Amino acid sequence: MKNRRNILLTIIILLNNVAFAQSDNYWSWNFNTPSSLLSGAVVGGNAGPSSIYYNPALIDHGNVPALTVSANILSLQFLNVNNVAGNGIDANQFIFKVQPRFISYTLPVKNNRLGIEVAILSPISEEVRFSLQHDNQLDIIERTQGLETYTGFLEYSRSYDDTWVGGGASYQVSDNLFLGLSSFVSIKLLKYKYSQSTKAFQENDSVLVGNLYEPKYIAESSFEEKFKYWYLSFIFKVGAQFISDSKQVSVGINITLPDLPIYGEADIRKSVSRSNIYDNSSQSMVSNETTVQSIEDSKVRVKNPFSIAIGGQYKTEDKKNFILLTAEYFHRIKSYAVVQSTLPPPNWLPNYFENKLSGNDFMSYNFEANSVTNVAVGFKHQISSSLIFLGGFRTDFTISNTDNPRFVTEKFAVNRIHFNKYHLTGGVVLKIKKFGVIGGAQYTRGKTENMPEMINYTTPREYIPETDQSLEGYRQNNTVAILNELSLFFGLTVDFD
Repeated sequence: MKNRRNILLTIIILLNNVAFAQSDNYWSWNFNTPSSLLSGAVVGGNAGPSSIYYNPALIDHGNVPALTVSANILSLQFLNVNNVAGNGIDANQFIFKVQPRFISYTLPVKNNRLGIEVAILSPISEEVRFSLQHDNQLDIIERTQGLETYTGFLEYSRSYDDTWVGGGASYQVSDNLFLGLSSFVSIKLLKYKYSQSTKAFQENDSVLVGNLYEPKYIAESSFEEKFKYWYLSFIFKVGAQFISDSKQVSVGINITLPDLPIYGEADIRKSVSRSNIYDNSSQSMVSNETTVQSIEDSKVRVKNPFSIAIGGQYKTEDKKNFILLTAEYFHRIKSYAVVQSTLPPPNWLPNYFENKLSGNDFMSYNFEANSVTNVAVGFKHQISSSLIFLGGFRTDFTISNTDNPRFVTEKFAVNRIHFNKYHLTGGVVLKIKKFGVIGGAQYTRGKTENMPEMINYTTPREYIPETDQSLEGYRQNNTVAILNELSLFFGLTVDFD
């Protein structure tokens, strides 16, 4: 079993050489094909090589073998998270990525009514990571005289990638109706780490308590969690397209079914500790505590939602201008356990964890998703026989609640920064004999406000009895996150006729 798993992981790594990411936005994809320049508003037509994803009924029937390779030239991501660790304590991230996104091959077939395509694509590929250090001089330990050095460190990284490998086929039922089906093996990979730590101490060899000197000590508090998994599942899409007799109007529908699980495994490690913490309300030291638990090769379940997309396309009589619209509804996913721990409950947890959890939930992770509907609009203009302009805009609303990203129905979740995103795309397609060259750009803007701080280093208290928190302040809902991203990409299509 171990050897088979190692072989399987090797295959996954070979197929999946793009950056890892985590996303709670269903429309953050960018396949870097003409459909991407149209912002994905292609369910009714003009999906091109990525028909296998948007609507398999649109898979080409030209019976000409064609290879499509798309790759981001570069992606520049700027993330600012203001007040993430207290008022005025911000985190900033800059990420530069170069990565492949889409490879497809359209097979030649003898039946003119049939189209067949195989593809490797990455619907989700994002990454978030930042760290910060805070230092200050303040009188946080009230029992001692004088100022203490107060330090805090916060590190956050979350990456998630979903790569699909599969094929699809379309069939022409009549001059006006096309049907299609595609199926994929989805390969999901997650890496997540969150770590916070605080210390308070005096620089001298001894501390003055009342009129007596005591040996110097360091008050400390920390929490860390690491979570990673790989997961395989089947995903199926069913599509249809209807074309009017005039050929100027077409309507399409694409249904994505909930995934069928195959197998997956996860590794988890969590630790929480405190030492030398004094409770001023009871005039006594709080007990020193440490909890460390870990899980290896735990079973994983990651759900994909049911969704239905409807799109339309209108082209002018001279076939030089196209207007495209698409809307997609994603169904809600109720709270469920991605990983369900079977370990016994820890002997100790601080109240701000224990009051939210029950039984063995400390080592479990849960997930839920709200229903959401996104819309996209695209425009295509035939400048000449060899040059086409494509542009579009799409919404990308978050599926998660922003009021408490730490917990899902009072169970642990992967801590995330949630955005409503908006994507603006534009570019050209240049046809040179058997080659189609695609070049363009996408600008993404996201912003969310009034999120809870991950920790509060600006107004810390040594101990808060009602929440059992140490060396931190009450967390306020004043975090603001702003995302700006610019992607420049390049694609190539080759017809082997």
